This record gives sequence, structure tokens and C-alpha cells, in this order.
Amino acid sequence: MSQSSIDIPGLPGTKAFTRPLNKEDVDICVNVEQAFTEAERCSKEKFCYRLTASPELCFGLFVENEDGSSTMIGHVIAVRSPYPRITDGSMEMPENWRSLPDDEPVYVNGELIGNDKNGDSAAIHSVAISPDFQGKRVGRALVAAYMKYLENGCFGLSRAILMAHDYLVNFYESVGFKNRGQSESSFAGGVWYDMDYDL
Repeated sequence: MSQSSIDIPGLPGTKAFTRPLNKEDVDICVNVEQAFTEAERCSKEKFCYRLTASPELCFGLFVENEDGSSTMIGHVIAVRSPYPRITDGSMEMPENWRSLPDDEPVYVNGELIGNDKNGDSAAIHSVAISPDFQGKRVGRALVAAYMKYLENGCFGLSRAILMAHDYLVNFYESVGFKNRGQSESSFAGGVWYDMDYDL
């Protein structure tokens, strides 16, 4: 699994690296996701689905510990979507997904549910930083590294899309996303803004 060293100005002297994630990383993703309110957290089952359906679009940030082990302190979790905006359906997962063919998209009432392997948007559903590492510019370093990873990879994507809380719009704009206005989604009862990044 390819690792890339990353410099995080807010963590001087810390050795850090990024790498794509896979289904073996489910438990550490669940741990990092504790950064969100309970209503906004991804479930363990949904992590299993996303890390199986689109592992190439899921990305972790790790720090090396003194004993040589590493700890994931942040992640970006995404699926493929054919749409230019995040939809409520893309945030879901198909029922009985484990028994479905990998290459067959699932539609319910005309809406795509979860991942579409031919989608040209990276639909980002989670950008999470462990609470102990928040406020140290770790999120900025993670998102910048992820966008570079998408731009340099051969993923057949034309854009990255996400929904942001109003207080995070400026942050995402500062790393290259464009604000496309208030989202139609009411995920977790919040007000969100659609944002995109041309690749």
C-alpha cells in the first residue's frame, strides 16, 4: 500500500504520512469518526460498505508513534457518484449490499443509492480529524493532500463534491472548493452548502 510523507506545520517534529484505506481499516475509521456528533457519524456497517465499494477514494492521515507503530488521526471517505452535487441517496448504502454484484448500481425511486462505479464525481461524505489534533491545521493538510492524490491518480473523475456546514464554507473555499449554494439535503437535520472542486 503506497504511503506518502506529509508535512503538517501545526505538528512540528511529527512524522506523518497518508495512504489509501481499505476494508481492514474499518475500526480505525470508526474511532476517528467520533469527532462528529452522533447524528452525523458514519456507522460501522456504512464504513464497511464504502471501504469495499470505493477504497481507492478513501484516504487516511497517520502519525508515527515513538514505538514505530502508527495512529490514524484523520480520514476522507468518499464514493463515486454520477451527480454534480451530494444527494441523500449517495449518503446511503444499498440494503443487502454484501450480496449484490459489485458493478451494478442500485436505484430506489429513481435515486442512486451509495456508490456508482462509473460515477465521475468523488462524493466526499466524511472529512474527520481526531479531536486531539483539531485546531492544528491538520484538516487543511489532509484535504490538500487528498485533492493532490485525486488529481494525480487515474480515477476517471472530473470533480470532487461535498456538503459543508456554514462555518466550514470558508475553510473549503481556502483549499480550492467553490460554494454552489445551500444544499437541498437536510442530512442530520442541518443546513448544508454544496461545494465542488474541479479535477
